[in-house]
Amino acid sequence: MLMIWVAPTDTVGDACESNWSRAAMVIDTHQHLGRSRFTGQETTEAELFAGMRGNGIDMALVMPQATLDSASALHDRIAALAGLETDRVRGIASICPWVDEIEYRAEAERCVRELNFVALKLDPNGHGLAINSAQARRCFDAASELGVPIIVHTGFGVPNSLPSLALPVAREYPELPIVLAHAGFVTYAAEAHVVAREADNIYLEPSWCTVFQLREFYLALGPTRLLFGTDHVANMPVELAKFRSAGIPDRDLETIFETTPRTLLKL
Repeated sequence: MLMIWVAPTDTVGDACESNWSRAAMVIDTHQHLGRSRFTGQETTEAELFAGMRGNGIDMALVMPQATLDSASALHDRIAALAGLETDRVRGIASICPWVDEIEYRAEAERCVRELNFVALKLDPNGHGLAINSAQARRCFDAASELGVPIIVHTGFGVPNSLPSLALPVAREYPELPIVLAHAGFVTYAAEAHVVAREADNIYLEPSWCTVFQLREFYLALGPTRLLFGTDHVANMPVELAKFRSAGIPDRDLETIFETTPRTLLKL
């Protein structure tokens, strides 16, 4: 459990008038396992659990890093973690859309139906294709047919990962929840903001965005369209501090930290 957080007197907004009560769970909707092909950073099972314990994060939704390793093998490692810690870990499948279509669909179905993963991931940067490309369509088709949301990396990797490319897809799949991971990653946050206001099946997970951008997202969309995610273990305390410095009332922090992810991802 987290220690009670006492807001400093110069914190923005009305939330600084009360303490964070910690009535809700904290669900980190964006965590990784494995070694990144871009940074070389590796997240292990032990590091993940140590970070969760040290930062009071109750549950993590874990997906493979953008990696050269086997996604299927990493999915098995995530499933093993979830089997040991059912209430603390759930999986998200990240499958390269360039594999054979039958192989893609078989792994997606295995992850969701057999391993009980809660979403699929599309990484336009790591997978090397645009969000609205024909090749990416198999990701959205699979998520729609399997009845799970899709998490889409945005920001690094433009133009493939421009948030605006998600808008025509969101309109084509109006019943499919689409989460824009990193919400444009600072530079394209304003674009992610516009896209989310244009399509109500788009949600924002603003890891790495500024506290001021988070505040704007909250004021425009409310707590039911925002998700808390950290992306890396070392970023956990940073993201927690950001959300608690954005002037978001306690009741809405509880919605963002627990109610919205539980509802959206059927946890």
